[in-house]
Amino acid sequence: MDKIFFIGIIIGVVSRLIMLNLDQKQYPTQPNILVSQIVLAFVASSLGALLIPALMNRSYTSITFLSLAAEQFRQVRSNRRDTLESLEGTQLVTRGNSFIEEVCRTYEIRNYMCIVTSFLTVTVFYILIGEFNMTDNPAILISTISGIVTALVFRKLLSRQNIGDIAEVSIVDIKFVDETILQVGSLKGITNIGLKKDRDRYLKEGVGIEIRPKNNSYANAAILTYPGQRQAICYNLYSRMGVLREVNEPAFSPLPRKDPNTQCILMAFIPMVKDERKIIEAVKSCPILASARGKNLALKNMSILRKENE
Repeated sequence: MDKIFFIGIIIGVVSRLIMLNLDQKQYPTQPNILVSQIVLAFVASSLGALLIPALMNRSYTSITFLSLAAEQFRQVRSNRRDTLESLEGTQLVTRGNSFIEEVCRTYEIRNYMCIVTSFLTVTVFYILIGEFNMTDNPAILISTISGIVTALVFRKLLSRQNIGDIAEVSIVDIKFVDETILQVGSLKGITNIGLKKDRDRYLKEGVGIEIRPKNNSYANAAILTYPGQRQAICYNLYSRMGVLREVNEPAFSPLPRKDPNTQCILMAFIPMVKDERKIIEAVKSCPILASARGKNLALKNMSILRKENE
């Protein structure tokens, strides 16, 4: 029993480490957050590993610890939300409330996955020795393998789609019409840039980005149209490529705008390194927020081209 208990804990922590790689790509905040997540994974895995032995000994009050753990993880989610919201004022490009909520929800859910993974590992062990009369060592080996497979399955299930799955990203021209009105691609009126030095900087160092929904689908366009998703794209782009602006330079803030005719999102961006390939990859790598889905369900079977023709 002692061996499988510790193995259950180890598998639970390993499952969190496997999924932690996804966190670091979007929210690079180690080492502090790395340590805190490992500690939480240890606590969650311990609860999952203890549940089966406790139930076999008819210690049904142990189930209450799960409710306490759930409350604790919800508090972690709330604390994480407060931390990120307090940092919004210091960001050159903000995450937005939708992106923050997605981060906090992710942290909470993945702690539950530690409980489930360690619980299933220990459960398989007791089923093998109880129902199939298997000896300890083979049972431990099989339960360990099943726990690792479970962790990999959860990673696959919890991996989210990215913007690259629903949209095509391309680089388009930047120019000014009526002297001061910024035009990106086919869409003019992005913003009004009054200072000539700012306009020259856009023309010299700026990059125009067009995000076009795949298959002319309104379902994909609705995700891109959602304001929280657009802000997440801006933050993801900024966190990966940097942005050449100071706090007192609002003219260089990324402003994603929708073309009402094509449902494309267009924006002008001044990166620290003008590498078009990396810029496209940064936009495509932005995760799709859960709150951005489910918009315009009545139009999901309609084509954008059909609207244009009508």
